[in-house]
Amino acid sequence: LHPANTLSLHDALPILLQMVFGFLSDKYRTVKKFMITVLVIYAVSAYLFYTKETQSFVYYMIAIGLSGGLINTSCGLSDAWILASSEYLRKRLSFIKAFGSIGWAIGSVILPIVILKFGYKGVGNVILILCILSLVIMYFIKDVNRTDNNIEKAGLSDIKGLIFNKRYSLLVFILFLMYCGVITNNIVVVDKMLILGATNLEVGYKWSIQSVIEIPTYLFGAYFLQRIDQYLLLKISAIALAIQFVLFGAFNSVTGIIILSSFQMLTTPLILITSKTLIYKLTSEKMKSTGQMFALSIFTGLSSLLVPICAGTITKYYNVNVTLFIVAFLSAIAFVLLNVLEKMNKCSMIKKCKIT
Repeated sequence: LHPANTLSLHDALPILLQMVFGFLSDKYRTVKKFMITVLVIYAVSAYLFYTKETQSFVYYMIAIGLSGGLINTSCGLSDAWILASSEYLRKRLSFIKAFGSIGWAIGSVILPIVILKFGYKGVGNVILILCILSLVIMYFIKDVNRTDNNIEKAGLSDIKGLIFNKRYSLLVFILFLMYCGVITNNIVVVDKMLILGATNLEVGYKWSIQSVIEIPTYLFGAYFLQRIDQYLLLKISAIALAIQFVLFGAFNSVTGIIILSSFQMLTTPLILITSKTLIYKLTSEKMKSTGQMFALSIFTGLSSLLVPICAGTITKYYNVNVTLFIVAFLSAIAFVLLNVLEKMNKCSMIKKCKIT
């Protein structure tokens, strides 16, 4: 299988899992229990994937589908857990997410060493150990605070209301357009580097720069959210994506593409920290987790599923630069729609003020 096709299969399951677990978290007013369930199943499936040797292709596809789908779901649930816990933690979501980038950067360095010394079975053992440690820590963390009996439990009718919320749906669509750039950066940009003759080390430099440079944005994200309007932050991110991909298409230098990876500071972290806050504001109290997980399944899951297929087709029939320029255009559309959404939000606030 081509890596792009594998990625599509890998990200198909999270779309369903994130929707289901998000709704169940709201319905039963708990995130912790489902987070533990998801992490346990992930640990088992990932461990079996790396340690069990078999000639069955179906076995590996199920294992990678489960492990990939569940780890993405656990990331979404952890964000929902933080947002629904307290105002104190909500304001520090960005700072907490910085440790995910730190883990990604450290893991990128350690993983090749583990494989070299212990093989892929060593990877399975490391994942199992880390999951066990995470479960132990979770045991001492309080569940979400949803004891208010005046708030009704979420029902299926609430999902319909969420989907037909025009501002929420438009925000999700905007995030989808922008996240298409994030996925393309992880696939097509690497393809262009390889076409230009990049070595594995140079591709590794790109990953390292992207992981490290987004840490400051996460660390100071709370400061940005308090001082700068969220819509403005998303607009900055959309502009940065558009400029980055125009330059990706124009540059024919591996070194230049590696340097352009520094735009990561203004793209992925800003998208993720502002989206969480805006989605939280646009959803009702009883649909907080569903709102987060449904949006995540669309703008990260659906983009991860469609982008490899669409980008691969465009690149095949045209060339890699055409694909990069199209993504730049999508980011420009997102910028325009952000202005529309901002106006819709202001109109809604004015109506509420008149009513009160």
